[in-house]
Amino acid sequence: MKPRTALLIIDMQGDFLPPNGSLAVSGGRDIIEPIVKLMTSKEKAWDAIVMSKDWHPHNHISFARSHGENYQPYTPLTVKSPIDDGKTMVQTLWPVHCVQKSEGAEVAEPIQKAFDAITAQGLPTLTVLKGSLEDREYYSCFKDVWGIDHTKCCQFLQDNNIENVVVVGLAYDFCVFHSSSDSAKSGFHTTVLRDLARAVDPTKNAQTEKQYRENGVTVSTLEEWESTI
Repeated sequence: MKPRTALLIIDMQGDFLPPNGSLAVSGGRDIIEPIVKLMTSKEKAWDAIVMSKDWHPHNHISFARSHGENYQPYTPLTVKSPIDDGKTMVQTLWPVHCVQKSEGAEVAEPIQKAFDAITAQGLPTLTVLKGSLEDREYYSCFKDVWGIDHTKCCQFLQDNNIENVVVVGLAYDFCVFHSSSDSAKSGFHTTVLRDLARAVDPTKNAQTEKQYRENGVTVSTLEEWESTI
């Protein structure tokens, strides 16, 4: 019997897309149509689809401006655990992005339309709104960076008896990486399609892919993955 397989589409939102996104990932628009084709392919016959969205309050901890005028985007900052357990973590500060209900938080229209149509047809789907708590960063669609707050993603996949997970989207070296890693750690056989993802820093893709593999994630191209199904 064919393993039940889910597609995870990570953060294909306006603020991550060129040319006008506040945190645009180079080449991000190039993968929109291939993702739509993958979503709607009758040959793939997905058993479930998850779509994640960054969904931040205006004063989210990841925004440089939330810490005052002396803090700049793309610089590190040591932050304390939100439950005040004495733990700290160095995190990257970002430009303001994906503020709740803003235009930049909306998913690219072709992907959103395809997702809505698939949902209307009755396929199990889930939209994960991550990063809605102002006091903690989220890269993964499974949980916050501290592992304290968990989304509905893992339970949704388990409820639908998913065994295999395929991951695409933005950004390859941040949210796609952490979502894929948490998927594998949650017991799902996880494959990331590197040609349907784009990185903030593509010069480090070799290092990023080494980390994927160390975390139990299979790194593949679409063509390579299709040859296995």
